[in-house]
Amino acid sequence: MAGTLVLHDNTALSASFDCAHARSSAEARVCANAALRNLDDELATAYRVAIDAAEGSSKRDLKREQRHWITFVRDICDDDECLTTAYAARIKVLAANDSVLVNESSCEIPEGSSCRSVITYRDTSYRIASFNKTLKDHHVAGSIIGCDRLIDLPVGFRGSNHSFGGFCTLVSGGGRTSVKVCNDDMLGRFAIEPVSSGTHAELREFTDARCFGG
Repeated sequence: MAGTLVLHDNTALSASFDCAHARSSAEARVCANAALRNLDDELATAYRVAIDAAEGSSKRDLKREQRHWITFVRDICDDDECLTTAYAARIKVLAANDSVLVNESSCEIPEGSSCRSVITYRDTSYRIASFNKTLKDHHVAGSIIGCDRLIDLPVGFRGSNHSFGGFCTLVSGGGRTSVKVCNDDMLGRFAIEPVSSGTHAELREFTDARCFGG
């Protein structure tokens, strides 16, 4: 029996995974590797503590964030190294035990005598459904199966446009490609390109140039 995270209607996610009924190749890998089983147990404990610490709507947001992590981060791993990295990063996030979940905001893009904000999302999978709808609408082959960074460039006043950009994994024709993708909420902007340097600056500049406005 190895611990992994399972959804329950009356609680959050708990460690009660039966290896005889692994639901994904990632879960099977966890069951087959003692080090990963230990990480899974550690993650389950960290999650329980974090969900107890979260207040109000942040408790709901953390549950959704954890479901996204399972589906779009853990379950897209196809080797033990990927799983080890994913577990370690998630445990670090959960260990903060934040009472309120807040996305990081920083003033990064010069504009006149001031600057525009870049919001970096905790839940890097938040925009995947929207990205995939945009790919379909633009007849782009493949689908996004996970993102490891997500930013938002808001116009800056209430009711205005939001432009999202992500470093994501695109599956098409049986292969995987690391891409940067962006779209917005109001004007139908969209772009997708291969990742180059993989830096925060690359994603910010791409999203600003191709999808910002409104």
